[in-house]
Amino acid sequence: MNIEKIEVTKRGSVGRGHCRRLRNSGRIPIVFYGKERNESYSLAEPDFRSLEKVAGAALVELEPDEGEASLALIKEVQRDPCTDAVLHIDFIEVTRGQELQTKVPLVIIGEAEGVKVEGGILDVMVREVEVRCRPSVLPSEIEIDVSEMNLGDSLHISALEEIEGVTYIGDDDLTLVSCVGTASGRAEAEDLEGEEGEEGEGEEGEGEESEGEGEEGGADATTESSE
Repeated sequence: MNIEKIEVTKRGSVGRGHCRRLRNSGRIPIVFYGKERNESYSLAEPDFRSLEKVAGAALVELEPDEGEASLALIKEVQRDPCTDAVLHIDFIEVTRGQELQTKVPLVIIGEAEGVKVEGGILDVMVREVEVRCRPSVLPSEIEIDVSEMNLGDSLHISALEEIEGVTYIGDDDLTLVSCVGTASGRAEAEDLEGEEGEEGEGEEGEGEESEGEGEEGGADATTESSE
């Protein structure tokens, strides 16, 4: 697989203020974790944008301004919840020849018969599949063909294609995709729920009115008693 190369610069300082200044200058603070290392760098924002364009899982070679290049995988990307701007990135070290464990995007191919013919809905329950393999055979994505799925069918991890050197992590019975319900059936169910909700509101309203009458009666009784 292709290995993306990214130049990184050693950070002399850490802390929120320093990271804020880095981001304002167009650089993203990152941390590179390894078995015996924990190093702070920064990378240019345009370099990360080019990396994001690479579909699926990708190995990265970090090339620091000081020291030797290292192979890595993105472990976590922290983003601003309002602007979606990248705030921080964690990279984890990868050793050539040694197995690694990571998540790979699940890609749906084909159109399910249950959707095309029976009006069903494809429910994708898992977006990523966890795998274990050597870096050299890490797939960028995992495909699953849903063409033969009928209404009520499900596909599990056991349905994924075998890839030499790649082991899927997780229960073979873990459901990845299901073909459920029908679009028209769901619409009818929602309409029915809406009608039931309106009826329930009407009944509750009547109950509230009765309670109100009871309160008034109680108030009169109290008044009579006090008199």
